[in-house]
Amino acid sequence: MLQMVRRIATLLAVAIAVVGCNTLDIKGLFVPTSDLVGTRFEQSMAKNGNKPMASIATGEEYLFYVCTDPHIADTAHNLTVFNDALRNDSEALFGIVLGDLSDRRDNHPRYVEAVAYNPTRHAYNTPLFNVLGNHDLFFDGWERYLELVGPSVYWFEVEFAGGKDLFLVLDSATGTLGWEQTKWMKGFLAENRAKYRHCIISKHTNLFYTDNSQNTSGNMPLEESFALLDLWSEYDVTLVLQGHDHTREDLTYGGVRYTIVGTLRDGCEAPEYLKIAVTPNGVDFTWVMLN
Repeated sequence: MLQMVRRIATLLAVAIAVVGCNTLDIKGLFVPTSDLVGTRFEQSMAKNGNKPMASIATGEEYLFYVCTDPHIADTAHNLTVFNDALRNDSEALFGIVLGDLSDRRDNHPRYVEAVAYNPTRHAYNTPLFNVLGNHDLFFDGWERYLELVGPSVYWFEVEFAGGKDLFLVLDSATGTLGWEQTKWMKGFLAENRAKYRHCIISKHTNLFYTDNSQNTSGNMPLEESFALLDLWSEYDVTLVLQGHDHTREDLTYGGVRYTIVGTLRDGCEAPEYLKIAVTPNGVDFTWVMLN
């Protein structure tokens, strides 16, 4: 046992020496390094005033883009390709990034710069919504994320003649929604779900992932997962978008479609993003591969 501990300590020391303390948050691999989910929820509600982040007007059929896990470090090539495609597509209504925006200490400013609207390169200043990922919390990153990117829990609406759709963004960055956020979500759906045609939820971690290798950001407790599956089926959620695992998965459970989008990280084998067409009957997908 002692020998194993020594080996682990040696490996950690080597890792720190090789990649540096700005790229590997050792503490963050074992314990949450930012405010816990309940505090983040309260701060998010205080920042957005418990009102819609946006109300976007369009027709009853529309298109939006989704990517995840860009892990911005020294380069942002793939994210720039995504941003350029989104903001030069006349049919794209908005975009969503499903978390793990940054991969370095105090690197959220670089992410914000990479996804900024550039009038010399972009035809449209298309809205982009963000989800908090576990890596965004490393190096005690929550305060900086809240300041530069925004709240971790919020919703926005898409309005069209005769109806509207609900987009709900949740905080699962530390492997749980927490009691406060879950209570709020239940009450929100009970009071508001009937007002909307479709309900689309975005969060970072994969609800169906069973490997807890990522420690503080691993899979949710089984009891919480089962409760959420039942709740989202009860309220006829159309689609749940997730990232985190860097692999694509698409399945339906209890009448709800759960889609995990693969990573957009520079240097990965198969970077991708997703274009989703929303129709009165549901959603249609187009996967876009960068390599």
